[in-house]
Amino acid sequence: MKVYYKRHPLLVMLISVVLSIVLAIIVLSVFVLHKGKKTQTNTYATYTVESQADSLFKGSVVASTSVDYTKDVSLGELSKVNVIEGQEVNPGDVLLTYTKSSNELSSQEFTVKSAENELVNAKADMTEVENKDVSLRTKFTKAKNDAEKQVLNDQIETNNEALKTAQRALTTASLALEQAQTTMANQVAQQTISVTSKTAGDVVMGIDSETGPLLSVVSKETFVLGQVSEYDYDKLKVNDNVKVETVDFKKKVSGKISFISPVPEKTTGDLTSTQYNFKVNLDEPLQNGYTVQIHLPNASLYIPKSTVKSGHVYIKNGQQFKEVKVDTKEVDGKLQVVSGLKVGDKLIKEASTYVDHS
Repeated sequence: MKVYYKRHPLLVMLISVVLSIVLAIIVLSVFVLHKGKKTQTNTYATYTVESQADSLFKGSVVASTSVDYTKDVSLGELSKVNVIEGQEVNPGDVLLTYTKSSNELSSQEFTVKSAENELVNAKADMTEVENKDVSLRTKFTKAKNDAEKQVLNDQIETNNEALKTAQRALTTASLALEQAQTTMANQVAQQTISVTSKTAGDVVMGIDSETGPLLSVVSKETFVLGQVSEYDYDKLKVNDNVKVETVDFKKKVSGKISFISPVPEKTTGDLTSTQYNFKVNLDEPLQNGYTVQIHLPNASLYIPKSTVKSGHVYIKNGQQFKEVKVDTKEVDGKLQVVSGLKVGDKLIKEASTYVDHS
């Protein structure tokens, strides 16, 4: 080789340069091919699977129980309101006091007096008949002949009938007086009637009117009364977990749907859809009367139709893409994921353009 190099130095140098160039081209080609494949893998546009926004419903916080107490003239005249605004009461506490009309009491007093007079008269009649019986029997004892005795005996028998009648009248009058006195005693005892609270809670004073209550007892326990339209009705299920947020965003508590009304609310012509009430039991209390938003988590996942190719998607796995079978169904023009994907998965956005270079 050294002899050949000495004889042809230029040729050897030329061959060396050519071989170096060829080797460089081979190395560069391999590098470019590898980089091209890697670049091609990374240049596909991707779509990230995201969780869906919560379904939102309007609601208001209401008391679990609210009992109204209106004026009841059948109980008599309202003589006292025993509670004040905001007072906390328990079952059995006196709320209102009524007094019976004096006219009713006076009428019963007259009945008692009449019964007493009837009894006095019956006793007088009884005494008169008894005295007559004694007188007739005395005369009968002193009579000297049979004819006189027969006349007196007839009079005694007649007086005996009068005596029986007087006894019955006396018994009747006694019973009538006893009944009248009992009624009188009951009316006196019931002249003052108290209305007590049926439930525990806070007193809310009303207006003394024919239509409004005198007061209400409102429980401290609350729940949320929500409304759902006919379009979203099927989204709700009893026992669904929800979040309830005040409109000022200062408080958010968890709760659970406990009731969904099967009957729509009465609506005016202003509403474009039928509304249904539903009830949310709260894990923490909220102020009665608050307006709230009810958040129902949306567990559904949706992906563009373009990400699916022959029932498969391509999920980015490091620098490569992995083919995964996915089950979907079309909902409102979008594909809802049934199985195969989770939040955060990155898919090739246009699956039809993907070519596997591995």
